[in-house]
Amino acid sequence: MDYKRVFDTMVSETAKYLSENGLKTMVLGFSGGLDSTITGAICHEVVKQNPEKQFTFIGVSLPCSSNSVEENDSASMAMKAFSNKCWVENLQAQYLLMKATCEQHYPSTPISQGNIKARLRMIYLYNIASVTGGLVMDTDNLTEHNLGFWTIHGDVADYNPIGGLWKHEVYELCKYLFTERYTDEDDPRRHALKAAYDIMPTDGNGVAAGGDMAQIAPGHTYEEVDDILNTYLQQGDNEQEMKRLVDAYGAETVERVLARHRGSAFKRKRMPLVIERSLYDS
Repeated sequence: MDYKRVFDTMVSETAKYLSENGLKTMVLGFSGGLDSTITGAICHEVVKQNPEKQFTFIGVSLPCSSNSVEENDSASMAMKAFSNKCWVENLQAQYLLMKATCEQHYPSTPISQGNIKARLRMIYLYNIASVTGGLVMDTDNLTEHNLGFWTIHGDVADYNPIGGLWKHEVYELCKYLFTERYTDEDDPRRHALKAAYDIMPTDGNGVAAGGDMAQIAPGHTYEEVDDILNTYLQQGDNEQEMKRLVDAYGAETVERVLARHRGSAFKRKRMPLVIERSLYDS
């Protein structure tokens, strides 16, 4: 894939959407992870390449106690490198209050507690977008969409530049950016991208220890998970292809991934606007 074309298309399509809808502000919650950092780079270039439009990019880090120091440091680095305006707002107190309120009638679970955090962050981000005439940027990728690895009314937002990319392709896009686009060793944008590339991906909500793969497919990689999902979406239950996947990754892993895909179908009924990969992948 031509990642220069991918990135340039994401920047131009985002600018086009803002202009066509009379929007001036992009609001993004920086988690410290790869997806939000890449989305931040896209927003940064939208502002930089369209000075006549006077777009503004607001980046905010909204940690709770479940976010690691490494994640918080990476988020801070990224929002300072890419945003016009940025700050940190710790939501731990608000989370504990809402958790206690919810638990008055039903006990919470690790997943429901993670959902509370994600939805509190979105309340905060949408308030900024509302008062600044903007939209909230979505940071989920194609792998997450197909696994249901996101929170309804939580980390799903308005407009998603990277939603057409599988997770392993997001890694490749990031690598292109810090090796070919932002090449100055002293460039904070390069440092932010490299930090996000190297960090262990997590949901940031403390749902499970060990990062994303501990929940999705322990012992495997995003490239392998993407192969399972993409093959299933293209070939369905084709016997030969299913045998190839089972031989390569094991029956338990294949079924675990596909069960997550099938079980989250209801979440994909209503998705944010996504830049379709047909615009850059030919």
